Amino acid sequence: MRLYGVGVGPGDPELLTLKALRVLEKAVHIFVASSSKNDYSLALRVVEDYLPKGVPVERLSFPMTRERSCLEGAWRENARQVVKVLEEKGSAVFLTLGDPALFSTFGPLAQAVREIVPEVEIEMVPGITAAQAAAARLKVILAEGEGAFLIASGLATEETLRKLTQEVSSFALYKIHRRAPEIVRLLQDLGCLSQTQAISLCGFPEEKVYQDPREISRSRPPYFTLLLVGGKKL
Repeated sequence: MRLYGVGVGPGDPELLTLKALRVLEKAVHIFVASSSKNDYSLALRVVEDYLPKGVPVERLSFPMTRERSCLEGAWRENARQVVKVLEEKGSAVFLTLGDPALFSTFGPLAQAVREIVPEVEIEMVPGITAAQAAAARLKVILAEGEGAFLIASGLATEETLRKLTQEVSSFALYKIHRRAPEIVRLLQDLGCLSQTQAISLCGFPEEKVYQDPREISRSRPPYFTLLLVGGKKL
């Protein structure tokens, strides 16, 4: 049995990889993550025009919380649903925005599946990340020569964020929606705000590029908002 984690890219269907499309064409069962509050899936929206007719699409509910015990319970329950399909059909596909190896629910889910069926084969299909798409959209060169580019979570400590501004050429911050005012203030204190750009829902029709990154601190931005700090603007 085989479980595929397929990255569908940041939101623009034209950024789907050929390999992702090939795996989707042969899919016999597809899983997508959704919030426990609704069954909406942005990843499914990206690929809906490319799915085989009649292929079952099953939503797995994940709570929007940082409480470890609650998350682990959801992973175990969802893993049982995935295993049931794998035992019946032999394979299944789990869709994820961006890349399945980066801030994705696929990693914990795949680990939970393997705890139930150690013999399961895991295959990850990489996707273009939001950071890459944002750099292209904002016309930013992320690193050259001996430079370094890093992707970090907006949940990182203030000390970590301070180190990033000193040690790398540029970095992207994901998951900033809850801490936007705090992060903007810190970047301003560090003298980095003039080198910071913000974008929400990159690649989707609802995409928004903020003319001033301070805009995101005035009201909570969408969940899929990221900051690009540093780099070379073209």
